Amino acid sequence: MPAVAPTAQTGGGEAQTPSQEAVTIQYWTFWADRWGEFQGKIVEEYNRTHNDIRVEMLIVPWGELATKLLTAVSAGNPPDFSIINRSEVVEWAVRGGVLPLDDYIAASDEVHPEDWFESAWTECVWEGKAYAQPFESGTYAAWYHIGLFEEAGLDPTALPTTWSEVDAMAEAITQGTPQDGYTRVGFIPWGSRQDLLGWLAGGEWYDEETQQITAVTPENIAAMEWVKQYADRYGGEALERFRQSLGGGDTEDDPFYRDQLGSVWKGSWSLSAKVEYAPDVPFDVRPLPYRDGTSNDSVNQGSACVLPKGSPHPDPAYQFLTWMSIHGVAMWVPFAADMVSRKDQTDIYPDALPDNEQFRGYWKLYNDALAYAHHEPAMPARRFWNDQLSAAVDAIVRGAKSPEQALQDAQEATQRELDKALGKA
Repeated sequence: MPAVAPTAQTGGGEAQTPSQEAVTIQYWTFWADRWGEFQGKIVEEYNRTHNDIRVEMLIVPWGELATKLLTAVSAGNPPDFSIINRSEVVEWAVRGGVLPLDDYIAASDEVHPEDWFESAWTECVWEGKAYAQPFESGTYAAWYHIGLFEEAGLDPTALPTTWSEVDAMAEAITQGTPQDGYTRVGFIPWGSRQDLLGWLAGGEWYDEETQQITAVTPENIAAMEWVKQYADRYGGEALERFRQSLGGGDTEDDPFYRDQLGSVWKGSWSLSAKVEYAPDVPFDVRPLPYRDGTSNDSVNQGSACVLPKGSPHPDPAYQFLTWMSIHGVAMWVPFAADMVSRKDQTDIYPDALPDNEQFRGYWKLYNDALAYAHHEPAMPARRFWNDQLSAAVDAIVRGAKSPEQALQDAQEATQRELDKALGKA
């Protein structure tokens, strides 16, 4: 539904009376339910404090936005502005579906790329041109179930920092056998984002300069050997049956809350779910553990502000785009418990989290990861690659392929798809 200017002030800035010459721009958002309400409040604040531009917001459900936006662009009737998954920006740029912003950025007194974390900004760039400005971000960290640590006789003040330490923890906490099944598992390496494994082993999945998939490297193979180690030790099929029996993450049935998993890798947004569904479950949060001999890593994922090709009012839409990417996101974080993408905003704290030393420490830990996190490979075959990596991991877990062969197959298939997308094949 459209967001309209409220009749009462909602905080921040002076109220403005719409001028008769005000331009109305259309904004499509994928956020719905309470998050859609949060977006509506941000739009209301913009409308309240600006008299030359009116923003009307339309909620298009997450799973439908990309298709409807592409259809609208192809038909020549897109919205003026939208926010999309940041990892999709390059795909949209390659197909010509979003406008480059470089001229606007060069003319702006407020937009300086260096003000954003590098992993957020560079994900919006294709072949030297910026096609978006980051909105919110999110990183990953490791959660440890302190109750299960204590029950297993482990020291909850000495949490794992390396994979070998995770192995010892998993051994102590796991209950069950491959033959009889499991009631509790200490850790499953492929239970979260699988691309994290390569980065945490010191590897890279993609070379942006050469536009080559780089899955088959000693580091990435070592990451997949860690997967194989757990599949061999605990039974890949048995762990998969256990995983399939678990409740949904970030719900009241989250297996971490239900004492079924000793450690999980979760995004920053999961903290608010923990407060809502399991405030009494004792836990601690640390940076993601890494392969011995490497160092900290994470992923920075989020969304980005774009002007679709054919935007009816690109100039005023860019004014709103910049406001959203700097000021709108500063309102969004307290509402939605997401993270910022700019270096000067990491002190913004979500209203949904307890205002205490423990949770502020966790929030800082997630924010600290913005400085060293990777972003997903910025290429037009990204989704295909994610599917191939998932298939590779599944083949390793089930014993169908060796780590090297699984990665080789994923690399070759994705390179063919990428070359087609780039017009090289």
